[in-house]
Amino acid sequence: MCETFLQLRVSGLGTEAAEARLGFSSSRVIEWEDRFRRDDGRHHFQVGVEVEAAFWASYQQGAGLARATQGAGVSRATGYRWLYNRFTLLRASNGPARVAKELRLLPGAAAAWEKRRKTELAVAKERLDQAHRAGIQDARLFAARAAQTVSPAKARRDLAETRYWDLVNAGSSNAEACRMLGMSRRAGTKLRNQRAERSHIRVPVQGSGRYLSLLERIQIADLLRLDCSLRRIGRELGRCPSTIKRELDRHRDGYGRYSPHAADHSASQQRRRPRDRKLRRNRRLRAIVQRKLNRHWSPEQICGWLALQFPFEPGLQLSPETIYRALLFNDDGGLDKKYCPRLRTGRKIRRHRWRTGSGHGAVVRNMTMISQRPPAIETKTEAGHWEGDLIVGPGSTSAMVTLRERKTQYGIIINLPIDHTAARTNAAITAAFAPLPPHLKQTLTWDQGVEMARHQELAAATGIQIYFAERSSPWQRGANENFNGLARQYFRKGTDLSKHTHEYVKSVCNELNARPRKTLGYLTPKALFQAEKSTMHATSGYTRKQPAELPDSLERCVDP
Repeated sequence: MCETFLQLRVSGLGTEAAEARLGFSSSRVIEWEDRFRRDDGRHHFQVGVEVEAAFWASYQQGAGLARATQGAGVSRATGYRWLYNRFTLLRASNGPARVAKELRLLPGAAAAWEKRRKTELAVAKERLDQAHRAGIQDARLFAARAAQTVSPAKARRDLAETRYWDLVNAGSSNAEACRMLGMSRRAGTKLRNQRAERSHIRVPVQGSGRYLSLLERIQIADLLRLDCSLRRIGRELGRCPSTIKRELDRHRDGYGRYSPHAADHSASQQRRRPRDRKLRRNRRLRAIVQRKLNRHWSPEQICGWLALQFPFEPGLQLSPETIYRALLFNDDGGLDKKYCPRLRTGRKIRRHRWRTGSGHGAVVRNMTMISQRPPAIETKTEAGHWEGDLIVGPGSTSAMVTLRERKTQYGIIINLPIDHTAARTNAAITAAFAPLPPHLKQTLTWDQGVEMARHQELAAATGIQIYFAERSSPWQRGANENFNGLARQYFRKGTDLSKHTHEYVKSVCNELNARPRKTLGYLTPKALFQAEKSTMHATSGYTRKQPAELPDSLERCVDP
């Protein structure tokens, strides 16, 4: 409706007259009027006014279209568009013969443009008539609804829904909005799902002069039978030759035959929005995605792996957003909501993010800060530089040590079922690093948690240099924070971590290291870590030594 209103204002009608032609009133007329006053009629991708002025100066001096576009530095398609726009502008007040003579148009192009202009005017008139009919129907429906008696319960529900969306639009989360309104979170989730379903209602596609019409496609087929070239067909239709070529490339069959009616039907189906969900119509792709989701792969990992495995099959490639929308919206995207728990967050609807504050705890002494760490470590060109952290259970009664190597993204998880004191954390890390060759244990970056209170003893036992990140700066240990998120997919927040056996922790760690990573070109951390070990073994002659027997509580979860 906004575009129709703007067209009416451009044609010379006032605000009230344009609103009367639409057949209904709207509160957005003020916004449309403001846009009309600010709009200069040019698209944000369109070239500058001075470029178009240079084109017209050259063209009016007698230069051909090719020379004028070349001098202005634009394509021939842009020149054709400028000519047609000037043609329609001049035809509003002059006859076709005079306009064709002024613009130096060929008879075939002038006739085709005249036919196209009449078609566009007819389409615009039909749209106005439809808007008028729709406005009358909306007015009758509004009057009928206003005449109906609304029950007090329905009025309360409508008021609660309005207040709910006001809070959400102001930045409140679903839980916060429901808590302030005294309603359950399930009711808020239902309101979100209903809006998501309404936002995906199909709207019939209206034709426009931008696309080839059925009549033009029939004319293309007739001219092809007369062995006309693409440039000749383009001149006859007033279209760019590249438009004709793309049309034929898209809609010719395997024998090179072009059917205009079939091409028009195919084009209209391709223009439909929204399109049919890719996962719903491709059963093979849906089965692959479901298998990977069952293995706890993230949507981005699935899409990267598909592009790596099927580079020449576009039908088996998709974007991560397609998977998320299929899972988190009730629009029959092809995936059941039972796969939502397989996502890392386990959520069934997208929510606003929120932050929680954290206070200061005990202070670790004699720390070597990350600012003193060699800058070469940031480049990730050398293996052996690790980042570490603790993930804790409810009440900090259970914990796990997580270690991640920066270059290969290889991770290690160690369960601490009894406690996570500084002594036990040191013993766990020492046991994990014991089987590694010296070149794979050079530095370790940790946060300022009290579990590192005896970091000097750890450095002496392992021969590794320990650095500490700044307080409340998790991005300085981004690799480890990412690995903690991966681990939380298996060890949920708020659950007792001590109940997990060492065998299960080991299997989780192996599964995480076998996942492809986008930052590694969708290779696996396990393969790259083994390659780093093998390379150094071959060059330095390193021989691995078996570590001493470990206590059951500190058994390693992986065997690098």
